[in-house]
Amino acid sequence: MRESRWAGGVSLVPDGAGWLVHTPAEEFLTVEAEPGTSVDLTSPELRDAFAAEGVVLAEPVKPGAVGLAGDGTAAAAVARLLAESGFAVLRGTEEELLGHGPVAVVSAADRLPDRRWSEVEPLIQAAGTPWHRIHAEGRRWYAGPFWTGPGTSGHGDTRIRRLAASPWPERLAQYWTWLDEGGTPEPDAAAALGAAVVAAFVVADLRALADGCTPTGTDFQVGVDLADGVVRRHPVLPVPRGLMRETPA
Repeated sequence: MRESRWAGGVSLVPDGAGWLVHTPAEEFLTVEAEPGTSVDLTSPELRDAFAAEGVVLAEPVKPGAVGLAGDGTAAAAVARLLAESGFAVLRGTEEELLGHGPVAVVSAADRLPDRRWSEVEPLIQAAGTPWHRIHAEGRRWYAGPFWTGPGTSGHGDTRIRRLAASPWPERLAQYWTWLDEGGTPEPDAAAALGAAVVAAFVVADLRALADGCTPTGTDFQVGVDLADGVVRRHPVLPVPRGLMRETPA
């Protein structure tokens, strides 16, 4: 059985013979002692009650190696946060990384590599390896959705949903093709800051996966625009198999 630990952000405030517990969700729990007794916060009964409130968690397992494909601002931000979070980082192409059996693969790009990600997605999914992505479009940075296995959404699902929702699908496809063929947007002075914010969402998802929790990026794409200070979470449902996946003509 894994040992337990206090969740990050918990505060234990002495309250007479008992305790006032401030939870990570900014709520309060009071633990009162019977007259003439004191409270043992390590008792199994209290630990079970605290676990139900998210106040204690199982000790995290040592995270495994994560494969990181790509370079530039995005990859640098992800690599730094992975290392700070205790992950070993493997570098290479997606195909090379799959041969090393990573616990997950992250593809990082400073602009959307639609053609490349469409090519490698079947390989990664066939291997059953969780796959996260980070890229920029315009001044916004995007993470995910985090493909964690069959039944969750990935790059192909996202591109179909975006084309279907766009009022200009032909123009959007034209823009992606331009990027694939080497088109380069004008430099953004805040690029490193945006990449760092979105990379944190990616690594938080990987940490949740390592801890046996459901990553919040599963079936959601996170978009960050530092210019307007808004973080957007877009649900991305898996597209039923058999629907066309081609770009509009």
